[in-house]
Amino acid sequence: MTDLTRDDMIDGLRELVRELHARGERGGVSIIGGAAMLLRYYGERRVTPDIDAKLHPAGPALEIAVEIARRRGWDDDWLNAKAATFIPIAIDVDWEPLYDDDDVSVWVISPEALLAMKIRASRPTRDDADIAVLLALTGIRSVDEAEALYERYYPGELPKDAAYLMIEDIFAAGLPEPPPAPPRPDLSPGA
Repeated sequence: MTDLTRDDMIDGLRELVRELHARGERGGVSIIGGAAMLLRYYGERRVTPDIDAKLHPAGPALEIAVEIARRRGWDDDWLNAKAATFIPIAIDVDWEPLYDDDDVSVWVISPEALLAMKIRASRPTRDDADIAVLLALTGIRSVDEAEALYERYYPGELPKDAAYLMIEDIFAAGLPEPPPAPPRPDLSPGA
């Protein structure tokens, strides 16, 4: 499995935008997960194995992504829609545009919605650092506040027990200072 740096992701997405334009394809990439953390919220996160995203339409973007992967020596699924079904649908997740023209757009999920998704996953040693950073960025200062945020995005569902334990441990250790946001990536095809 190839790990992608922030620069790798920016280059790959820029190439994707360029190829979609060259082929006259319209498309959108809505980024979630570790890639959203690395691109927009926490530049100190070193790498991520892939870009999880909602792709619309998926076909052309995935076809081009495989071509990019083969040219760069990356895994074919460096850009994938495997986690798209976990995006909250109860309320708008407030996507932030990273690149948007009349034909192609690239968006990143809001830190609040991403925090709800990370709480839902609560994978030990995989999500705890991201959850700590997102708690700091969103100003959440208690387990109750974290639970309330989670319930806004996933109404009628409580976080799993592991999430509560993880959040309690994070607060017990002390929240990190909110990190400065990394520079907004320039995904324009000519960059």
